[in-house]
Amino acid sequence: MRHDDSEDGKGLSLRDEQKRLTRRLLIEGALTAFERKGYAATTIEDIVAEANASRATFYLHFKSKAEVVLVVTQTLGRRWRELYVELTSGERLSRDELYAWLDAMVGNYETNRASLDAMNQAVAIESEVAEVRLANIRETIAVMAQSIQRWSGDDEEDARVRAGLLLAQMDRFFDLWVIRGLAFDRERALATLTDQWLAVLGAGAGKRTRARR
Repeated sequence: MRHDDSEDGKGLSLRDEQKRLTRRLLIEGALTAFERKGYAATTIEDIVAEANASRATFYLHFKSKAEVVLVVTQTLGRRWRELYVELTSGERLSRDELYAWLDAMVGNYETNRASLDAMNQAVAIESEVAEVRLANIRETIAVMAQSIQRWSGDDEEDARVRAGLLLAQMDRFFDLWVIRGLAFDRERALATLTDQWLAVLGAGAGKRTRARR
């Protein structure tokens, strides 16, 4: 299980590096406990037992278990935005390029499976986590929508709708597949998802006949 809630740590003092290591061990201990017992049932005692730490040490770094998940959510949000900027910063991707990007996203879900599962559980009962999660999604939709406008000539709202559909489809499918363990053939699943993304990213709204209200 791997998680890092900060930069690479270069230039830190020995004391700061030790604090950073302790913080990471607490996060990893929390994720292990969440995976074993579920977010709601996990206690601070469970987390410190997994991290081989004390309650006092935990409260030096975090106010609550919700704050642990909040850090995880913020970290994943930054990583995800980088990936979507990579996806959308240039010209429209070819089918092979889009397939490769989606394949890499599966890998990211696999690497961060415990973090994503904990975040999804916490969203249901922790309003602050839910707010940050929604803010992350909103920012990602905005990044994608700008590129969809550039690629397809959509107006702003059509581009936002397309981006939201793509993100919701991918996230829900990857949750069922990677996090919940519903088995799919990887190559076929990615091929189908790639084709569906290409269809949604197809001709711009201005080239379609709009339905009358």
